[in-house]
This record gives sequence, C-alpha cells and structure tokens, in this order.
Amino acid sequence: MGGLYEATASVREPTTPEELAALFQDAVAQRRRLTLIGARRSFGEHFLPPGDAEGVSTARLSGTTRLLSTEADGGIWVRAPGSLTFEALHREYPHHLPHHPPTGDRISLAGALAACAHNAVGFFAEEVRAFRLMTPDGAVHECHAAAPGLAGELFRLVPGSFGALGVILELELRLFRVRERQRAEITVLEHGPTQGYAALERLETLYRSGDYPLGRGLFFFGRRGKSVLLGDRIVVPEPHHKAAPLPLTDDATRRNIVAQGLANRVPGLVSPLQGLVLRQGRRFHAGLYGFTFFQRSYDRAYDYLASPEVLPRVLRALGIDPRLTVCHQTFAVPVERRQSFLDMYFDVFDAYPELEARLEQQDLIRLPECAWPLHAAHGMPGGAYLFSVSMSVRRGQSHEARARTFLGEVSRRAFEEQGVKVMLLKQAHCEPALLRRMHAPFIEALSALKQRVDPHRVLTSRMLDALGL
Repeated sequence: MGGLYEATASVREPTTPEELAALFQDAVAQRRRLTLIGARRSFGEHFLPPGDAEGVSTARLSGTTRLLSTEADGGIWVRAPGSLTFEALHREYPHHLPHHPPTGDRISLAGALAACAHNAVGFFAEEVRAFRLMTPDGAVHECHAAAPGLAGELFRLVPGSFGALGVILELELRLFRVRERQRAEITVLEHGPTQGYAALERLETLYRSGDYPLGRGLFFFGRRGKSVLLGDRIVVPEPHHKAAPLPLTDDATRRNIVAQGLANRVPGLVSPLQGLVLRQGRRFHAGLYGFTFFQRSYDRAYDYLASPEVLPRVLRALGIDPRLTVCHQTFAVPVERRQSFLDMYFDVFDAYPELEARLEQQDLIRLPECAWPLHAAHGMPGGAYLFSVSMSVRRGQSHEARARTFLGEVSRRAFEEQGVKVMLLKQAHCEPALLRRMHAPFIEALSALKQRVDPHRVLTSRMLDALGL
C-alpha cells in the first residue's frame, strides 16, 4: 500500500504450525533472519525484509473459523485463523461485521491486531479477547487478559508489535449483527474556514456526547483553506427516502479505482471537488460493509491499473502510476495540544507552498484512551487525536524529497515542542535517531519481551531495524 517502498526477497510459505515451528528452528540454527510479510497491506516498511532476511507468508496456514457464542443483541464471538482476511471473514459471516477494523478488507486479522489498527472511533484490539501466538522459540502461548506470566504480557504487548514477537495463529473476536435495511448515514455537519477551528471544537463535543457513534472525522483542504466535519451513524431509511451514495463506498470497484488513479495523478483537483460534493447539511448513504472498508478499491488498484486491459493501458499512457504512490504519515496528538499542533503544522506548511498541489488528504479523528502500551497514543490521558496527511508523489522526483523534508520538519517540531508522536502504523518520514527517541518506551518494552521469546533476534523488518530492534 502507498507504493513508496519495495524489497526483493525469497519467501517461505508454511502451511501448518508444525512447518512454521520448523522454519523458526532452522532460522535459529542457521543464524538467518525472517520477516513476517502478512497480507502486504502496510503503508510503511513493517513487512519489508532487510537485505539479509527472508520473508515468511502465513497466508496458507491451515485453520477453520468457529462460532463460539451468540449474544442477546445478535452479536457473536468467533475463533478465526490469524491469516484470514476481513474479506474472507465476511464471506463466512455475511450478516456480521467486526468492531473497529482497518479500512481495507484484504488485511489479515492477525495483521490488524499486530499493527493495533483502528477506525474513526476505536481500536480493533478492544474486541479481541484472546489469541494463540507462536513465538520464534517454538512455544505456543494462549494469550488473554487474565493469563498469568508471559502469556498475559504478550496479550498486552502484541498489539502494536508489528510482527516482532511471533505469529498469531488464531484469535477470538466479537462481531456485531447487521440488520436488514441498515445503512451508514454520513452527514456534513460543518463546512467552513479552517482558521478558528470551530469545527475542531465541535468534533470534541461530538466525541464527549457520543453522537454519531459510527464515526466522526474532520478534513482540511489546502494549507489554510476550508475544513469539513462529517458525522456517521447507522440508520434504517424509509423505502421512499433517497440519499446520494458516498464515493468509494459502493461496489463499483473499477470506477472507484479509476477515480483514485486520477486523484493521485492530479491531486490538486481533489480539494475543489470535495468542496463541491461535501456541502453543509448534505447526507449520504452507504452499505455498512462498503462504509467500513471504504479503501477496498485502493487495496485492489495495482492489480487492475497494471493489467493489460485497454482502459488501464490508456490510464498509464496518461501518466497514472499503478502504485498510486503517496507520502502518508499519521501523528498521535494529545487532546490538550490539538489546536497548537494544527497551528504549528500549518505554519510549517506555509513554507512549502508548492506541496499544496500534491495534497490528497488531511484528516483528524478523535480516539478514546489507548490501553495498548506499544501504540503511539498510549499514555495520553483522555485519549488522543490522530492527524493524517497524504501527498501524491513520484518516487525519485524532487517533490518527493520536499514532501519528506516537510514531514520530517513537522515530526521534529511536533515531538520536541508538544510531545506529539509519529505513529508507526503508517510511514515515518523523520530521522531514525528522532524516531528512536520518540518511541523509546516502545523500544524498551518490546526489546525486553523480545529477549524472552526471540533471544536470537530471528524476526525483523526494515522498520524494526530502524528502531534498533
């Protein structure tokens, strides 16, 4: 995802836990390093092997999904293989959806947990009550909140560990029931100038009141242009009620891929078009699956845009890069720093006016307090704001270097002046020394636990190498 990074490596594909354990054992004996590549849906370098490492794909690990219990509200608990994708899970339980998953449905359940993924209102790990983990020493741990000793520590520290501690073989998670005719309704609550941050304060009010429980997001256009506040909830519309479909949430996958390709090629068109579509008071409807996994067309874009079909060939001739390459970074912002961080961000952006035409996205969401020690927002009382910025770039061109420099400057000032951290979930465009200083508690906790379950440092990745792990 994001198209910015690549690596070439041999890849092993164990099909059983026994084969995986043997692979770990051989790696220790031969002093080889391995990288868990998952479903390869990360924006950063989490799944990329360093030059001396091999990749390990767990996609073929065997396993079945089992229904464990049904709750009074129709929700269910299931036990599923970690290698299962959200798309495959939905095929097995088409009338249920997971709580707080990432926005791409081809991400694996284990990958979402290991990355401590989130949506606009919460963390995926919140609804995972147990998982079974194989560590590189060959041991299998039954991890849950009440587990004693090492298994309990792993339950708390695997979310956000990015594959550094082992392979999640199975996990138990809760799904909620989707009722007939239920739809996601997205309302444009505010559409006004960024300056003054009235929409930002309304976002905080919505969070505290619990209104729009399906999602709340604030989008900023340009350097100091307009902002748009969206609120999302589940509704059961009357049969005669008509609402516009929300772009990217329907099943017209190829059309959405073409739209995203054009936006990546000419990102300067995105803000004015969004401004025309997202008018204050307007409401949109979407199916709950399409709303939940609204980036699924982005997830499939490369396969289509790189294909020999006629339209993709025309699009490539027009300069559309099938990789849809972006510089994409997210910051975890303490609640009390929300306005001062945005002021600093836009002040720095003013020194890079040429990058405004590269903007695809600037958005802000409000999450509750994070219980997972390895997440960048952990330790921020009352929760945090997550601010994401995405810029269309072409690898090796001057504007890519400028985008990286801009994000690096924001990263340095954000951390040194306000305690804002770059999230490891996305790309990290800052100096490795700053990243290590920023995430010192993460590195210390992960290193101590890794010494107990992976003393030979078998598991690695480019990201873990950059952090000295």
